[in-house]
Amino acid sequence: MQIFNSPRLRERKEGFDMLNELLKDKVKCYIIHYSCESFITNHGRTPRVTSICMRNLKTAQTKSFSIHLQAQLNGLDFNNLTDTEYDSLEKVMLNEFSAFVRSYPAHRWIHWNMRDSNYGFEAINNRIRILNGQTFEIADDFKYDFPIILGHIYTYGYEKNQPKGRFLNLAERNFITTQNAMTGADEAAAFDNKEYLKLHMSTLKKVDILASIIHRVENDELKVNIKRKYIYGLTLPGCIALIKETPWLLILAGIIGYLIGAALEPVVQNICGTA
Repeated sequence: MQIFNSPRLRERKEGFDMLNELLKDKVKCYIIHYSCESFITNHGRTPRVTSICMRNLKTAQTKSFSIHLQAQLNGLDFNNLTDTEYDSLEKVMLNEFSAFVRSYPAHRWIHWNMRDSNYGFEAINNRIRILNGQTFEIADDFKYDFPIILGHIYTYGYEKNQPKGRFLNLAERNFITTQNAMTGADEAAAFDNKEYLKLHMSTLKKVDILASIIHRVENDELKVNIKRKYIYGLTLPGCIALIKETPWLLILAGIIGYLIGAALEPVVQNICGTA
């Protein structure tokens, strides 16, 4: 019925619908994250990619591609690469990543803000084009930007931006370890300092963190930075949904209903008796 619906609850349902699309077939879902050169201080150049990590949502098996590993395979010192050496290693790395993506055409890709030409799937493909490598294609409806899902479920006030960004702030709020995970500013500095191993460790850790966040949402255990009344909306249907989805409130509502019924019973009997 329309009375038990509201724009906020419809948006929340859309968020759960997107989440359930992922959860119904976890083995065909990959969490993906990557690190790159700063797109703010690189003078408009498409950012070089340093490390890409993917974790299967079902098996937790992780696949990664990184400059530091590629350098070791080529017998080079990854802490002292020339620009030419970096480009050559990056091309090999990105071609291998592209081949991996193309081998899973029916998989869904869960990411955190990888949605434009500065940072995202398009940015990686642009870098591949610059290096004359082989690009990949992922249909837009197979890309799941998890902050959007969280925004639909909890509203976009689910976490604050300062001091470390929503991603790491949300992890710390939920007592998810963030060891080795760097902020965007720290990653940019690490790239400038050619600390590629640190960038790889940060990328690996971030796919683990996102997996933990997804698990908490799935089990209705995620702690967010917004009151429940705003999550459900200050409306009659929102209050009803809040009560239905909160066990102790449901019990309390039942007790209150019972007490009201018990208090009104003599009055009803008296009315019926005099009718």
